[in-house]
Amino acid sequence: MTVLGTETLVQLVNDELALIGAEFASAMAKPTGPFSSVVFGIIDGHHVQLHFLTEPATDMSSVLLASKAAEVLPDRSAAPTFEEAIQEYPWAEAVDALELD
Repeated sequence: MTVLGTETLVQLVNDELALIGAEFASAMAKPTGPFSSVVFGIIDGHHVQLHFLTEPATDMSSVLLASKAAEVLPDRSAAPTFEEAIQEYPWAEAVDALELD
């Protein structure tokens, strides 16, 4: 996965967030290893990071929302494709956790 490939993944995330009235505004993306990338941005005024990871041993794709401000966010969602991992991630729960801080 390349950093350039994160644009499509961010759009898939925004498709899911739109269902709950939220949006991820990306600021910067960078690789964090040969099989992962992170996209920094904001959801509803909260600084967050979207981590996209591929596990080469299992060929599974994962997505994780992270924030230094939120103490507890849902663990990452893993699936055979990024699209499935993004669809399975509990976005409403994650956005609610951001709002508590």
